[in-house]
Amino acid sequence: MSNPQLQKAYSVLFDAIDNMVEGMVVYDSSGCLVSCNRAFRNMYNYTESQAAPGVHCDELGFIDVHLGNAVVGDDDGGFGEDFFKRKWAYREKLEGSLTVKMQDGRWIRTTDRAMQDGSIVSIHVDVTDLKHAQEKLQTTQKELADLNVNLEHQIAERTMALIQAKKLAEHQARTDPLTGIKNRRAFFESANVIHQQSLRLGVEYVLLVIDIDNFKSVNDSYGHLVGDQVLILLSNAIGSTTGSNNVAGRIGGDEFAILLPESGTDAGISRAEQLSACFSEKINKLGAIMLKPTLSIGVEQYRHGDNDTKSVMLRADKALYLAKKNGRNCIIVSTNQRSQSLLEREL
Repeated sequence: MSNPQLQKAYSVLFDAIDNMVEGMVVYDSSGCLVSCNRAFRNMYNYTESQAAPGVHCDELGFIDVHLGNAVVGDDDGGFGEDFFKRKWAYREKLEGSLTVKMQDGRWIRTTDRAMQDGSIVSIHVDVTDLKHAQEKLQTTQKELADLNVNLEHQIAERTMALIQAKKLAEHQARTDPLTGIKNRRAFFESANVIHQQSLRLGVEYVLLVIDIDNFKSVNDSYGHLVGDQVLILLSNAIGSTTGSNNVAGRIGGDEFAILLPESGTDAGISRAEQLSACFSEKINKLGAIMLKPTLSIGVEQYRHGDNDTKSVMLRADKALYLAKKNGRNCIIVSTNQRSQSLLEREL
């Protein structure tokens, strides 16, 4: 290639470099500027004399500060006094790219390449739109993450609410709403479990069936509110005289039942006496009512050969009927066909 052709090729190359969108600057091995294009000068607002050949790269950093377009930090926007030292140390190591934020909000990415003669070619690209897109993406990702956390929290809360509602519904379905103890269905479910254990293990249990004497007369004489209070007092008395392994429930209007696992007739009689005394004490505190209700109690023990709870309950009901027939306020033990009358208490 002749000199004129070579000169023309160089002219075209230099013109292309000078019209690049990216800023380009070349430093010699000592860090002094060799040449730069127009985009580089415009990117940092340098005049031709400020970015003239021979100017050291450190001087350009201080010119940035003087012009007010100095960088304000690394990728995170932070700024320290040693920033420029770190910047040029990076250039000496040529480790990847350096992205900095300018005072006017632009983001500039600098990528340096070392040449064989020790000079450095530095390409500067305005990546502001990319940065904004990344920031928007990060914001969107954070919003989605927050939304997901909030959604998971709502799902957890809703799930917990449903579980609690289910537990409440199950509790209400098994609980007498007035007295708060097991209803008929729940009582017999628990009693049947204990009965099956007795069949399997050969252990006995005793069943108490309790009825409030003259309850209808109390309702008729003092009203249903007082009648309800009597039922609640009996429930409280049952709670005060039964253990945690006992099963108690309201199985009818004014009829209650207690099952004592692994217990015999004597334990049933003792529990019946305690219950009657406790109920009488609570009734005495109810107020000035002339008609004081008492308890009739039928006691029956599980017998070998009883296939289900109903067999025991039928005999306990018969014992209760005898208690009513014998003048109320007494305990009848069906198993031995003997009765024990409670002394009439001064109520």
